[in-house]
This record gives sequence, C-alpha cells and structure tokens, in this order.
Amino acid sequence: MKERRDSRSEQLYNPLHKRNLAESTANALLANVVTSLPPQTPFTGAGIYAIYYVGDFAAYAAIAAGNRGGLFQNPIYVGKALPPGARKGRYGLGESPGTVLFKRLREHAGSIQQTKHLKLEDFLCRYLVTDDIWIPLAEAVLIERFKPLWNRGVPTNLLPLVDARVKLK
Repeated sequence: MKERRDSRSEQLYNPLHKRNLAESTANALLANVVTSLPPQTPFTGAGIYAIYYVGDFAAYAAIAAGNRGGLFQNPIYVGKALPPGARKGRYGLGESPGTVLFKRLREHAGSIQQTKHLKLEDFLCRYLVTDDIWIPLAEAVLIERFKPLWNRGVPTNLLPLVDARVKLK
C-alpha cells in the first residue's frame, strides 16, 4: 500500500522562489536547439550558454560520449554574458545589451582555435537570451547541476594552455 504524505508537514512550494526561477531559466536554455560555435548569425542580447564537445580528443572522451547522438548531456563549459556595465551597477532598465552574448560565444571559438589538439568543429553550443536579472541565477544552477570541466579547472582565457597540460601527462 502506498504511503500518503501529509501535505501540511511539507514545505510550501513557491514558484517565485529564486531557486525555482533559476531552475526555470536553466531549463529554458536546455530546451533550446544546439547550434554551431559560434552561431552563424549575429544576434542581440545578454544571457547564458552551454558549450558541448563531441570530438575525439582522448582527455575529453567521457564528455564527448554524453554529447554524441544528439544527447548533449555533458556541457564542457557553462557561462554567461552580462550587459555592459552590469557588474558595476551601471546597466539601466530597458537599455539594449548589444550583441554581448554573441560576442562571448565568438571569443570562446577564438580561444579554441588557438589550441593544437582541439578543433572548433567539435564544439557546439546552446544559448538563451534573457533579462540580466536571471543570468547569474541560471548560470549557478547549471554549474551546480553539470559541474562542467572547464568551470572546474581550465580557465577559458587560458585555454591554449590545455596543450601544455596534455603534454605533461
């Protein structure tokens, strides 16, 4: 017989709690299509993104296995692109963020192209343009959920050093 739970003893669900809003935004990103890195067409907006690896670089074999066949279960990196001035409290309501998210994805592509062991065509991404208030919350939830390798170890601005680290192993 199935045990009935007393709903009075459970915590009240609040759909507007920041954790639930963050999960909702993260799930919206994960529902988006996966595309090339960087996307072929520039777009306007700030937001969050996930980068996926599908190549045959041995050090990333486990990550790639979870992304092949359209699964895309293991982002190698999760990041954000905030509007200019947002970190210093200078981002005004209703102002255009420009192409900050597109530019950030393009920067990642440029870093990858600087390596010897990685090919840009082995990387894909998905992204979500959203209001800047949701960006840090969703990024935190995604990093917590997936624990992406590049969020834990290799800083993307030092990505070319991946080659040096691989040679040392």
